[in-house]
Amino acid sequence: MIDPQQTARQHLRADEHLYWAGVSDPGKLFSGRDAFLVPFSLFWAGFVGFGLVESLRQGTLGVAVVIPLVLSVVGLHLVFGRFLVKAHRKRTTVYAVTDRRALVITPRGTRDVPVGRTDRTTTWDRGRRHCSVEWNNGDPHGVTALFGGAAVTRIYANTGLDGLFGPQVFAFWDVRDGDELVRELERASG
Repeated sequence: MIDPQQTARQHLRADEHLYWAGVSDPGKLFSGRDAFLVPFSLFWAGFVGFGLVESLRQGTLGVAVVIPLVLSVVGLHLVFGRFLVKAHRKRTTVYAVTDRRALVITPRGTRDVPVGRTDRTTTWDRGRRHCSVEWNNGDPHGVTALFGGAAVTRIYANTGLDGLFGPQVFAFWDVRDGDELVRELERASG
């Protein structure tokens, strides 16, 4: 298990003060976006699986088998793999708020934004047990702009599919001690 305080302290700059450090709740794998993605992924996997079985049953070879096979792998990721990706991220990501920055720390690197930015949205789940804070990513560029910009990255945010269609949204997802997080963000912004 990661110690968020220790991990965050390793990423502090000189004269920077840590206000809050935490992690995403690893037990919360579903989000509101799954109301669409779960039925869609089951439909996708079933449809493609049926096509693959029919191609094999008819003895078809070549492209008629390769394409459904590749799409079946995509379907397996939609149904199962994205939850494994999401669970891994929740186990290995640390969030931190300092007097200067908000940080997302992962084994692949650290991303940060100035903590004074006010272009953030705070949302709570129904029981107010989990809090998520998203910062606006600004203007899209590259592949993200080609496929619809920031809206596309937000659609897949916190689903295990984020990062496939452009950069991940800068956010703290499914934090249990949300009241403390919001209080420290306000303190650092003020």
